[in-house]
Amino acid sequence: MALFTSRRSFLLAGSATLAACATSAKSAPTTPAAANTGFPLITDTAARLDAAKARALYAAGVRTVFRYYSHIPPSLVGKDLQPEEAAIIMGEGLSIGSVFQHYNNCFRTFENNWGREDAEQALRQAEAAGQPEGSAIYFGVDADWPYQQLRDPILKYFDDVKRAFEGSGISVGIYSNGCICNAVRTAGTASLFWLSGSTGHSGTQAFYNTGAWTMFQNALDITPPQVGFGIDTNIANPTTRGYIGQWTNTGTTSQSHGVAPTQAVFAARSFLRANADIRVAFDPASQTVGSILKDRNVRVLERQPTAARIVTQEGGPRGASATVTGWIDASHLAPMDRFPDNTSNYGLCGSPTVVSDATKYQSCDRATSRLR
Repeated sequence: MALFTSRRSFLLAGSATLAACATSAKSAPTTPAAANTGFPLITDTAARLDAAKARALYAAGVRTVFRYYSHIPPSLVGKDLQPEEAAIIMGEGLSIGSVFQHYNNCFRTFENNWGREDAEQALRQAEAAGQPEGSAIYFGVDADWPYQQLRDPILKYFDDVKRAFEGSGISVGIYSNGCICNAVRTAGTASLFWLSGSTGHSGTQAFYNTGAWTMFQNALDITPPQVGFGIDTNIANPTTRGYIGQWTNTGTTSQSHGVAPTQAVFAARSFLRANADIRVAFDPASQTVGSILKDRNVRVLERQPTAARIVTQEGGPRGASATVTGWIDASHLAPMDRFPDNTSNYGLCGSPTVVSDATKYQSCDRATSRLR
């Protein structure tokens, strides 16, 4: 399509179909069906999954669900993946993505040099769940911390995590904003980079535009009707060819959602290059039913020369914010290969600004709760 730029063509070039996700004991389909539903292949959720919930995700087109490892007690009840739940998820044909978070929105986690402790707990839980070699565990840095005073302990944390993972056969990933992802990538202490959905955070748009990211969290805290519970959705970079560190109990190290479905999910979405009104019909004079802000992303349902029919929030309400389906001016759409008119940079990363305790320790009320 003319909408996709040469950079996107580069991202999508040279792809050959890979084997689909290995089947579970329940013999899931060998060809991912997400291209038929249009829904993202990857979700993450803090909700404990039973068979009905896992089945709903699969039916919606999801092929990997990210669940959490953590210390005990977890920050939210049910947030920690248990072996029984892992078996249920895989039994419904889904792969699992692993991410460790235990109050990783509190700076004390990094200030107290808990990297090795967190890494060892993640590896214990991975072994209990049956996570194989060749897969990955992402570690969260869930705050906007661009300052040198906060950045350097985070770099030490990931250095300790990497050292603890030596010999495990499991790769280290990071979930954070662009500044921290870039700093950790430069340090060489992680190999997979998951950009959080907080696109206004420091360096996120700039890091996205480098193309070095693995996943981008494109919709937050939504409840799609076909799923029925709260999730975030994520898009894989087409250069990953559909493999973002996910795993099943087969022990394979080469699982993929498939090149074609990964590309289809990416190509079906666009950023907004400007604020846009959403109208009920393909007619500039028709009723306005909502609006969408610059730099948000939408799923494109239909394209015409001058207009496009889109759905916001991947079709799921976010709290009181309802999803909207309608038509916008096609000129407002920009390819997903880069944020349009980006002015973000890494200038704030490593700033010598002295950070107050109020900034460092917000969200820290229970951050030291962990059984040792």
